[in-house]
Amino acid sequence: MKRIFHLGGSVVTGSEIADAVMHYAQSLSGRSQIGTVDIPIITDTGEQGRAQFLIGASSQLVSVTSGSILCELVEAATTDDLRRRALVGTNASMVGWTGDGFESPQFDEFDY
Repeated sequence: MKRIFHLGGSVVTGSEIADAVMHYAQSLSGRSQIGTVDIPIITDTGEQGRAQFLIGASSQLVSVTSGSILCELVEAATTDDLRRRALVGTNASMVGWTGDGFESPQFDEFDY
């Protein structure tokens, strides 16, 4: 699980979903565009919910591994859609964000 911090607060979602959001945000920023995402989240009460927010050229997002003991939240269709949208208008071999393994950017050393 990962927590995505944005200007209005933060949301907890699955790790792959968070990585896909970051990848899409990076892609939009490189194109000077904005877009919306609709992702599954875990609410403050521990229930599943959804979050929609605007990302892109001016968004500042931080994704941090969450210390949650909850089961990993997975929604393959959303993850696949975000990754596909990130590749629109790009040369796939030049995309910098992979979201894979230990090479992924992590900000765990920060106290949020």
